Amino acid sequence: MNKLINIENFGIVHENVRYATRKQILDFYQVPKSTLADNIRDLKKDGLVSGTEFRPTATDGKKYTTEVYTIDEVIAIGLRLRSDNAIMLQRMAIHSLKKELESANEKKRMLELELSHVWNRIDTEDLYQ
Repeated sequence: MNKLINIENFGIVHENVRYATRKQILDFYQVPKSTLADNIRDLKKDGLVSGTEFRPTATDGKKYTTEVYTIDEVIAIGLRLRSDNAIMLQRMAIHSLKKELESANEKKRMLELELSHVWNRIDTEDLYQ
């Protein structure tokens, strides 16, 4: 299984926010242009992706308007696609979410034990007063 692209080298950084163009997203997920366009359109309808107009200076010195997407939006796009990289991202997201849920459950269990211990101590102190 190939590794996903290193996010530090991906896209464009502008004012400490990392963005990706449609071309970069196409290259990353390796899906047809029409598939990407359809999914972005649907995600915009759902309010999960908005895109941002960006006017970088090109190598010819001219400024061209291009639509860019934040890394969160790139991930949201990838969660709808069926390419190898998209599926790898989905698996990583599931694994990460599962770890977060397990960690939250463990924290909850520890808090319940601590609370139980405190209540037992209070009950014992009340009993002997």
